[in-house]
Amino acid sequence: MTYESTATTVSIDLLKKYDRPGPRYTSYPTVPVWSNTVGASDYRQALANASRRQDEPFAIYCHIPFCKRRCYYCGCNTVITNSQRRVEDYIRALMNEVENTAAMMGQRRRISQLHFGGGTPNYLDCQGIAQLLRHMDKFFEFVPNAEKSMEIDPRVTTVQQLEFLAAAGFNRISMGVQDFDLLVQEACGRVQPLELVENLLSHCRRLEFTGINFDLIYGLPKQTVEGFSKTIDAAIALRPDRLAVYSFAYLPSSLAHQSKILPEDLPTTGVKYRLFATAVEKFTAAGYRQIGMDHFALPEDELTRAQADGRLFRNFMGYTVQHSPEMVGFGMSSIGYIDNAFFQNHSKLDSYQNAIAENQFATYRGLRLNDDDLLRQYLITQLMCNFRLNYEDLAAKFGVAYNDYFGTEHKQLGVFFDDDLLREDAAGLTITPVGRTFVRNIAMTYDAYLNGSQADKTPTFSRTI
Repeated sequence: MTYESTATTVSIDLLKKYDRPGPRYTSYPTVPVWSNTVGASDYRQALANASRRQDEPFAIYCHIPFCKRRCYYCGCNTVITNSQRRVEDYIRALMNEVENTAAMMGQRRRISQLHFGGGTPNYLDCQGIAQLLRHMDKFFEFVPNAEKSMEIDPRVTTVQQLEFLAAAGFNRISMGVQDFDLLVQEACGRVQPLELVENLLSHCRRLEFTGINFDLIYGLPKQTVEGFSKTIDAAIALRPDRLAVYSFAYLPSSLAHQSKILPEDLPTTGVKYRLFATAVEKFTAAGYRQIGMDHFALPEDELTRAQADGRLFRNFMGYTVQHSPEMVGFGMSSIGYIDNAFFQNHSKLDSYQNAIAENQFATYRGLRLNDDDLLRQYLITQLMCNFRLNYEDLAAKFGVAYNDYFGTEHKQLGVFFDDDLLREDAAGLTITPVGRTFVRNIAMTYDAYLNGSQADKTPTFSRTI
């Protein structure tokens, strides 16, 4: 199939100008402002409140932390093990958490989205996954056309696993690719030939998975513009439905395993800008539409259609057409959003399992949103997902006029208007094709927990480019 070129060229000068620490806005308010005074009793109450909305579907995120080996670049919450007993103990804890949650949710049972993340979710064999799914089916039911997705590591994925997932109703797969260059793979401690990914992709298509995604990373050791261009060309030739292109954050002081990456092997800041600029230009020239600042999807993909209609939604599981404002998290480090509040589980395996055994729930921090948080959450979500904000929709939903409520913030948008990253008409704000790369910077303007000076100094966040 041939696609019309919609190439977007992002200048290096703009990338340099707007590269600063800032939130990714997978949540608002962002994780650093959450409080550890929020615990299991608060979560119980939120679940009880949510149980009254019996007809509303919700989403489930399930975290599987296990990996056989740690990739040197990894920033995920993982547990390296070859112990089957540790896996079995974790599955039992997950099943207890599912059952405890269902008891608090009462008759609210309908699920619109299920996502397994990790770690390596398909570290579990078919029997382990089936055990979890059967337990979920005892307490919950999936709505028609529910989204079921799993992140997979091509190196450990078998055709049997893919066939099992398809038979179990999974319809989306996300593959960790990172880079096809062998030198880069060796420097990252993760070697997986192009042919391996190509073979798995063909099986996924045969099994009729939709929304097949590749994760790529720029800024990795040994990456060059020429080499990454070849990786992008190879990805375009394989034509996955979706691609994510993430920036590598090098944090050896807090992630000891990253010390295996030599600083001198990392691309310079200037090269890193060119790596990302090349990705944006090549993917958009090949017909992919930019979904968010670092995601791309084919024109016929449901994410692209939803964005065009203003229906795209985003949560901790990524971009989706399933607008389920509430989400339950199962497993260590998992995050839920229930009754206008965020809740996160303990991030260490033993702490999580002990909390489930002793207290039924493992919540250790979170945040209840106030009215201002909810208003800003809506505005930021509209910008991050649909690249526009409609003033009338905002007023209808919250009973406030944009110019009255956000007058101070709007005055700070001048730099984005001047650089043609953002435009305004009577209906509202629209982010331009070039501006999509800088949507995090635009969203930061409306973040009540930041100001310009703090954003530059805060080490908590990754850089926006």
